[in-house]
Amino acid sequence: MVSLLFLAACDTRATRAQCNEMLDKYLSMVLASDADRDLSPEQQHAAVEARKANKKAEPHYTRVQQQCEAEITQREYRCAMKAFNPEIWQACID
Repeated sequence: MVSLLFLAACDTRATRAQCNEMLDKYLSMVLASDADRDLSPEQQHAAVEARKANKKAEPHYTRVQQQCEAEITQREYRCAMKAFNPEIWQACID
């Protein structure tokens, strides 16, 4: 009985806050890999943050956010948050 409750808890959906965190991590990884290496670390960080803000303002981002809340499980969320590159992150939710 306890194991059934544990399994059910693992398959609950990610919260809005978790989706925000998870999607932010993905954008950070993708945009950091595209960062201009001639910039200082501070400039790279600022450039990545500006590009993230632009991405989050796009209508597509809202749809992805809603899809995350509807489909992503706690198990997928935990996996994605441990990912150290976009490919592993994507594998967690495929």
